[in-house]
Amino acid sequence: MLLFELTWGLGLPFGLYVSMVPAYLTALGASKSLMGFVQSFWTILIPLQLVGSHYLGRTGRVRAVMTLYMSATGARLVYDVLAVFVPGLWTPASYIGFFVFALAVYVGLLVVGQTIYMGVLTDNIPRNRRGWVFGLRTLGNGVGGILTGLAASWVLHRWGSPLNFRVSFMICDVLWTLSSTCLFLVRDRPARSARARAPGFLASLVGKVRFLLANPNYRVFLFFHMLNSVGLTIASFIIPYARERLGAPDSQMTWLSVIFLASGAALGPLMGRLADRAGYRSVGAVQSVLLLAFFLIAVSSRSFLTVCIGYVLYSIGNITSQFMLVNMSVELCPSINGADLTALGGTLLLPFVGISSPLAGAIIDHTGSYPAVFYIGATIAAIALFGFAFLVREPRTGKLYEFKQVAIG
Repeated sequence: MLLFELTWGLGLPFGLYVSMVPAYLTALGASKSLMGFVQSFWTILIPLQLVGSHYLGRTGRVRAVMTLYMSATGARLVYDVLAVFVPGLWTPASYIGFFVFALAVYVGLLVVGQTIYMGVLTDNIPRNRRGWVFGLRTLGNGVGGILTGLAASWVLHRWGSPLNFRVSFMICDVLWTLSSTCLFLVRDRPARSARARAPGFLASLVGKVRFLLANPNYRVFLFFHMLNSVGLTIASFIIPYARERLGAPDSQMTWLSVIFLASGAALGPLMGRLADRAGYRSVGAVQSVLLLAFFLIAVSSRSFLTVCIGYVLYSIGNITSQFMLVNMSVELCPSINGADLTALGGTLLLPFVGISSPLAGAIIDHTGSYPAVFYIGATIAAIALFGFAFLVREPRTGKLYEFKQVAIG
């Protein structure tokens, strides 16, 4: 598992989704609304996880994850190769259109693979060690990214824009396709709940959703986690802000990717240790604090250096988001396996998180004001901080919300 994380990290500076994709779309002259739509793919396509966790998340999970990951990176690699070596096929609009299509296929396959992979990790790691292993995973990712950061910066500097981004994506997807073969070495022992499959997909889905929504502790947690998730999607507009308002060159976009990975390597283990010792409620509160600080820095930033400082804070929140969702859900609802909880939780967040990024992009397109969007993000983060500090409960504290029937009269 660590070998997979390390080798996957080698490709991240060349094609990190949260930094390189918006930078490439900015170079192509795409609208902010489209950028927001593309960033929301990770939320819009989450319902695919429900199908994947039901039909692929029981047996042969490692093989399924490896196939899905290689297919995802292979689909984008087709676009990369054609865009670099057969430029005569393309018009300016088709460069954008086919890239968006390739990203949709790429993200759709990855989100299915990720939920099954999270189920593998949850079933094979003891509860009080999951934070520690999460820290090792972020460390492996970060070390891999740091090793190739200079090479990615050279690629973006060597060729003119936007060809430099296409070459960078091509290198990234080749490395990721090769990295996925490392999953063959992972040994999986599914939990009993993961091996058993309910007789009908829809009946199983309805039953699990009802069970989750009947749990007041899960509802409270999911609401404030949703606020943090919305804040993270809005925060991605710091990339076009840095390029358009601060004039950051393409080569510096790579350093945002390296900052993202280095932050995970340095602070991910600390967040994992906090989760193991104090619980995931504390992790959620820290995420909210980091997001609030990020948006305040973004509003006041006048140089690329301040953007980098803010990006450190954003990176930690982004890296720990899915880790937070699946592990807190497993603690609150242990009777449902981790893959299903990841898919169900993400789908329940879809109406809120899915619309937030395109809406923020539309605000920027119509007003030209990035600070307005960042102030909205700061307000959302402040509300989430209040919720995690005072309202969210978790089993390890012994303080949970309960419904009791009380006789009157």
